[in-house]
Amino acid sequence: MRRPGRGAAARLALLALLLQGSPPPPTAVTVGRVTAVAWPGQEPLAVALAEAADRAGAFPGIGALPQRPIRLILAGTRARFDSLTRGRLPLWSEGAAFPDAGVVVLLTAQPSGRLTAALRHELAHLALRWRVGGGGRVPLWFDEGYAAVAAEEWDRLDALRLNWQLARGVRMDLDEVDRALRGARGDAAAGYALATTAVLLLYRWGGTRGLDPLLANLGREPTFDAALRATYHVTEGDFEARWQRDVASRYGWLSWAAAMGLFWAAIGGLLVALVMLRRRRDRARRAALDDGQLLDELGIAP
Repeated sequence: MRRPGRGAAARLALLALLLQGSPPPPTAVTVGRVTAVAWPGQEPLAVALAEAADRAGAFPGIGALPQRPIRLILAGTRARFDSLTRGRLPLWSEGAAFPDAGVVVLLTAQPSGRLTAALRHELAHLALRWRVGGGGRVPLWFDEGYAAVAAEEWDRLDALRLNWQLARGVRMDLDEVDRALRGARGDAAAGYALATTAVLLLYRWGGTRGLDPLLANLGREPTFDAALRATYHVTEGDFEARWQRDVASRYGWLSWAAAMGLFWAAIGGLLVALVMLRRRRDRARRAALDDGQLLDELGIAP
C-alpha cells in the first residue's frame, strides 16, 4: 500500500521514530543497497528480506530498480506499524511505501511466505514513483493495481469470482475503486481486485510490449489522461467504459454461476458418497441378520 503525502515530513517522522531511545533498540543490517531495520527477535528475517529486496527482479514496464538506497523497516507489532506510519493507514494494512524517502515498512507480526509478495508489492510502489515521478500523475487504482500485478498477487482476483454485485450487473467506476481501496477490509479486497483487472487490461492492450509504452508516456505527459491518449488513443473515460465491459464479461453472472456450480457439484459429490456408504452399511447389516450373526452377538437364541 502506498501512503499519501510523502516527502521530507514523512522522512523526518520515520527517522525520529527510529532514533527514539525506548528500549530495546532496533538493529540495522545492510545487504547491498538495502538497509533493514528490525527489533530483537527478527534480525534473521530482516537479513532474508533485505537480500530479497536487493535481488528484486525486473518490474513490468520498468525493469530493475534504480541503484538507490532503500531502507526496509520491520514492524513486529501492529502498534509499532501504526506508529511508524503515523496511524494514517487502514487497520487491515500490512505494508507501506514512502518513495520520496526510499522507505518500506512491513508488518511482520506473523512472518509467513506472504511477506515476500508483500515486500515486492511495496517495492513496486517505489519503482513506479521513481520511474514516472510524483505530482499526482498516477491515480490510486493504477498505483495499487500495478503493484499487485508486479507482485503477481493473482489470488486477489478470487474476490471477484463470487461477487454478487458484479454478478447482477452492478458496475463500479474507477473513482469508486479508489474509495474502496481506502475502505473497510471487504471493500478494499474488491477494490484491489478491480484495480488489478484494470492494469491487466492495459497490459494486454500493450501487446508484446506490455506496460512499457504507457509507463514511458507517463514519464513525459503531464496527466494520466494525456498518457492514455498518447499510448492507446483513448481518453480516461473511454478506458473506464471499456474496462467495465471487460470486467462484466469476465466476472458477470456466467462466471458467478460457474463458480457456484463447482461449489454445488462438490456438495453433490459428497452427498452421493455418503448415500453410497450408508447403503453398503445397510446391506452388510441385512446380511448379518440373515446369517444369524447379529442374534449370536446379542446372545439371543434363535
